[in-house]
Amino acid sequence: MSAAGVPEHARPLTALRFLAALWVLCHHALPQQGPVTTAIGATGWLGVSLFFVLSGFLLTVRYAPDGTLRTTPRTFWLERVARLAPTYLLALAFALPLFVRDARVADHGAGRIAAIAASTVSLQQSWHPALACQWDCPAWSLSVEAWFYFAFPLLVALVGAWLLRDSAARPGRGAMLLAGAMGASAVVFPWLERASASWPAPVYSLSPLARWPEFVAGMALSALIGTRRPRFAGPGVVALLAGTAWLAVVVTLRGPIMDAGLHLLPPSLPGFVLLVAGCWLLREHPAFGLGAPWLVALGEASYALYLFHAPLHGYLLAAANRVLGRGYDGTWGLFAGYGALAILLSVAVHRGFERPWRTRLRSRWGLGQRAA
Repeated sequence: MSAAGVPEHARPLTALRFLAALWVLCHHALPQQGPVTTAIGATGWLGVSLFFVLSGFLLTVRYAPDGTLRTTPRTFWLERVARLAPTYLLALAFALPLFVRDARVADHGAGRIAAIAASTVSLQQSWHPALACQWDCPAWSLSVEAWFYFAFPLLVALVGAWLLRDSAARPGRGAMLLAGAMGASAVVFPWLERASASWPAPVYSLSPLARWPEFVAGMALSALIGTRRPRFAGPGVVALLAGTAWLAVVVTLRGPIMDAGLHLLPPSLPGFVLLVAGCWLLREHPAFGLGAPWLVALGEASYALYLFHAPLHGYLLAAANRVLGRGYDGTWGLFAGYGALAILLSVAVHRGFERPWRTRLRSRWGLGQRAA
């Protein structure tokens, strides 16, 4: 463990989590006053996909590197609850006044409010488009993650031995699954988004069914590079630069891609895989700055940043409208203040609430030391 409490091998990936959360924040609030900021803001929702790839990769590396789950399913699930539930519930409480205000403006009846509340608190909101983004919108992706966590021990039992045992000597299996996941994303994601709109109970592109390929791509990547320890930084640098360039091309060409009737997420997936690969391969090369303590600390707080930035933006927007008579979305100074406040809030929540409650729950449930 490092001084910051983050395993050394996870430090670059922890830093990458902060960049993903920051991209999502930019999607909701970045002033779009030029081609660069417009491109970054318009595509910031893709940062969620990076989280899903990271999740599949890190869970496999930590809990099933040799194809066998290192703990019991019950312990694994309890560890996930201890890590995520306290901050999730706190974020919902933080966003509650906005939810009540919006429900009044929309004149929601008691039945609809109850449905939104029940689905959001129970992490089921991603299964229905009318409920997914009603109460702290970014929380829908935690609903998807919850299903990934539920299924992970089952996936390991089904394909873990085939995929991960002796993976260094048999990389073809990981490559085959990775290619299959990318192909499935290109087919399943846009098909669900178009086809399910007419279904009686729509299951669409924000649902776990559509996002499985991203998580599985992370698992497959762990089979390819999970045990690799390059002596030189070259492979990691190449992967990191290639991933950045790939995503830059996708973001730049987003207009033609969408005009052709395609979705941005499937062509972005290879870029995210390359970013994760690059950070992992550079984990023993601190000279590149990905393990800098300040960046890792922000990465540790990225979960809180992801959940709290949208309601904070809502409160500040309401205050600016009342005090200034206008919003601040197009004002760089106010955006910078909002971004700094969101980061400070996330660090405070992580250190003062998330980490203590995680430790408390782990102790109460007898989970022992934090998993590496």
